[in-house]
Amino acid sequence: VEKYGDDVVFFDGRNQHEAKIGKFKNAIVPNTNTSRDFIAELDSNKYDELKNKKIVTYCTGGIRCEVISAMMKKRGFNDVYQIDGGIVKYGEKYGDDGLWEGSLRVFDNRMTIDFSDHTKTIGQCTHCQGKTSNFENCALAECNDLVLICEDCKQDPQRLFHTEDCSQRHLAKAAVSI
Repeated sequence: VEKYGDDVVFFDGRNQHEAKIGKFKNAIVPNTNTSRDFIAELDSNKYDELKNKKIVTYCTGGIRCEVISAMMKKRGFNDVYQIDGGIVKYGEKYGDDGLWEGSLRVFDNRMTIDFSDHTKTIGQCTHCQGKTSNFENCALAECNDLVLICEDCKQDPQRLFHTEDCSQRHLAKAAVSI
């Protein structure tokens, strides 16, 4: 990046919700919810103008971006790299003083990690648009999605639903069990 500057394109190999709280500066964040979505996303031709640019794919620990890099090369992207060890290793080395902005979504009880005591908060609460990097599990037990929610809005149990549909389904279940 130091050598090639703006000719380097960061391409997020994670799911879209992960990028809401942290990403590389000026990164391209594909419209994906699962890793399988990258196939259709790359086949859509919307990234064809990048085929001759230097692309750096990235993901949490380095596994998904290896797959994305291989998919891109197979589809004619000529100069594709990935960050060795993913965002985790990058964050350990550079903290928040490099090109990374925000928090990192992780897949354990912590939900997110920061790389320093001066992490920039880039996420926005689903309800009030206040700054947050806090994810909570949807209050509807059968929903596996997360809610990006600030501490103030989190105090209202009715706001802990991923969507209005989840809230309505929860209310319907509660009414049936009465």
